[in-house]
Amino acid sequence: MKTERKVIAIVSIALGGLGLILSYIPIVNNIAFIFGVLALILAIIALFSNRKNKKLLSLIGLIISVLTLVIVLVTQSIYGKAIDDIGKNNIKTSSSSKSVKVPKHSTSKKKQTTLELLNQLASTSKSTDEIYVTGEITVGDEQTVSPGIYDLSVTGGSGNITGSRKSVNGMFINWLGGAPGNDSGYASHIRIVLLDGDTLNFSNISKIKFTAVPEKITPSTQLGIGNFIVGRDIPAGNYKLSTNMTMNPQFANLGWTFSIYNDENGNERSQDYNPGNSDVVVSLKDGEIITTSFMNSNYYDTKISDDNAKLIFTTVK
Repeated sequence: MKTERKVIAIVSIALGGLGLILSYIPIVNNIAFIFGVLALILAIIALFSNRKNKKLLSLIGLIISVLTLVIVLVTQSIYGKAIDDIGKNNIKTSSSSKSVKVPKHSTSKKKQTTLELLNQLASTSKSTDEIYVTGEITVGDEQTVSPGIYDLSVTGGSGNITGSRKSVNGMFINWLGGAPGNDSGYASHIRIVLLDGDTLNFSNISKIKFTAVPEKITPSTQLGIGNFIVGRDIPAGNYKLSTNMTMNPQFANLGWTFSIYNDENGNERSQDYNPGNSDVVVSLKDGEIITTSFMNSNYYDTKISDDNAKLIFTTVK
C-alpha cells in the first residue's frame, strides 16, 4: 500500500480541529459549523484520493469533522432551549404582574397582595381644596390629584362624571353627580379609586373636591355609589343583594348596576340588580374592586337623593 497523500487530509484535520474548539461557544459555533462542513468535504475528498493508499490522516479528519458538526448541533439545541425558557419565564412574570400599583416613592420590596397594594394606595391619598373644573383632570404624583382612594364631592353643577383608566381594563368611570340639593337627586359624594395616569372628565359640573379616605376603615355590608374594595370596605364572602331604595317596577331595568374587577387575573364581571332582576347572589374575594352606580327611577315621587342609596349585602352560605 502506497504512502497516504496528506495535504488535503491535514487541512481537513486543521479545519475540523478549529471547528471543534469553537463548537461550544454560543453564536461563534455558527462559524464552527462552517469549518466542520469544509473539513468533512475535504476528508471525503482525501479518502477518495487515497482509496489505494493509507488513509489514517483522512480518517482522523473525517472523525473530527463529524464530531464538530454533532457538537455544534447539540449545543445550539441546548442554547436555543435555554433562550426559549428565559423568554417564557419573562412572559409569565409579565402576565402575572398586577395592574394596581402604588406611587414610585413606595419603599416596600416584598411581593404584595392586591389588597395590601390598595391599602398602601390609600396611605398615599392627599385631600384637595375645592377645584374649579376647567378641563380634563389627570391623576399623578406631580398633578393636582395624587393616586389614592377618595370621596369625590361635587360642590357645583350637576352632570356626568366620566374618565379612563391608564393601566386597568376595568373599574369603569361613569356616574351622575351633582351638588347637594340638585334637582335630579344625583349623588354629591362618590367613592373613587384613582391610579396613576387615570383621567377624569366632568360635564356640566363646575366645582369638585377630593377627600382622602383613611388607610384603616371599618368594613360594612352596605355600600353606596362608587368603587369599593373587598377585604377593606366589605368582608369577602357570598352575598344576596337588596337595597334600601324603592325601585319603580314600571322601569324594570332601572336600579343598581355594578361590576367586580379582579386584578389578579384582569377579569371583570358585571351584574344588575333591579325590579326585573331582584334575585341576585354574588361571591366576593379579598382585593376585588366593586364599582356601583344607581339609577333612581323613583326620585320625583320620593325626593330621596342618591346619597342615601345603599346596596345591601346579606351573607348566604
